[in-house]
Amino acid sequence: MLASCETLLLPDPTGPERQIALQARLMTTDTLHTVYAAYSEHDSLEQAEDLTIACYVNGECVAVTSESVVGETEKYSDKKAQWRAYTFRADIHPGDSVRIEATSPTERATASVKAPDAVPVPEVSMDVIPSEDGESYLDRLRFRIHVEDQPGKRNWYRLSTSMRRVVNERHPAGVVYPYYGWTGDDSWHCVYDRTEDISMSNATDVFLNPDGRTVDKWTKDYLANEYNFFTDELIEDGAVDLTLETLADSICHLLLSSYSVCTYHGSFYVYFDLQNLSREDYLNSRMQEMKYLSLTDVEFVDGLFSEDLVLPDNVKGGIGLITVRSVSRVVFMLGEKYNEGQADFGWPLD
Repeated sequence: MLASCETLLLPDPTGPERQIALQARLMTTDTLHTVYAAYSEHDSLEQAEDLTIACYVNGECVAVTSESVVGETEKYSDKKAQWRAYTFRADIHPGDSVRIEATSPTERATASVKAPDAVPVPEVSMDVIPSEDGESYLDRLRFRIHVEDQPGKRNWYRLSTSMRRVVNERHPAGVVYPYYGWTGDDSWHCVYDRTEDISMSNATDVFLNPDGRTVDKWTKDYLANEYNFFTDELIEDGAVDLTLETLADSICHLLLSSYSVCTYHGSFYVYFDLQNLSREDYLNSRMQEMKYLSLTDVEFVDGLFSEDLVLPDNVKGGIGLITVRSVSRVVFMLGEKYNEGQADFGWPLD
């Protein structure tokens, strides 16, 4: 006595069958920039290997390239790489108008964006929090960053951190180095100079992380604001002091192969980059992080209370987002250290 029927609905996709997809985040502190490109179809992405990418700054063409490589984000993935990375050199300053143009044999896509104005360079100070067990390498470095809001407009920010470690080696005159095949001349030579990102905890900062949440390399927590995004909604035309912490040893520890007759000098720096973003860039970045937001431990329940993310788009003739961030950088000199006969550096510094 019970019966049912169903009607299978197969919606037809709308829009072009294929279009150029572009993604780029350009920084005013960089001279080498990358645009990621693909062909977006209704149900897939394909590598875009036949594009010509041109960059215009204030209406002047400053770079053109047709060379691409597999995107870094896909290179080591088990999945087939879908994005191609087009790299070029260009000087971009705060306030510049930037246009990226991508041309294929049959299609063309462009994106225009204005670099935000530069914000006042933050002021940075540091305190050393000694470890409870007396081990200096477990000391914590607490940085206080004083940020002045750019007045008269709504602003969106990100505070990023990186470190630079430089080691020079002095070779005594007349000493032969068989491995390298040369003789020392009592001069200094740079043997290590590297800059890399460093993650700092914002768990003690009530502005960036009001709930004091912590994250580690195995977990993602949107509410912990791991990447230190913030707006001036609560400090409009004012100022705020931010607090970040890290282990001293995470910056200062460096072990290189060494000669017992050499003298080594190491210099250690921390870079604080206050990035001024567009609203679209801010929303896109935070939405990307929401992919890891979990309301409960039950995926089915999470699905009931979530929607597909609608990401900002500023590419005409295609899809994607091209942004420029204006960066105000503080170079904080953490310290330096001389070692006789060993290239083993660690906290404390001189």
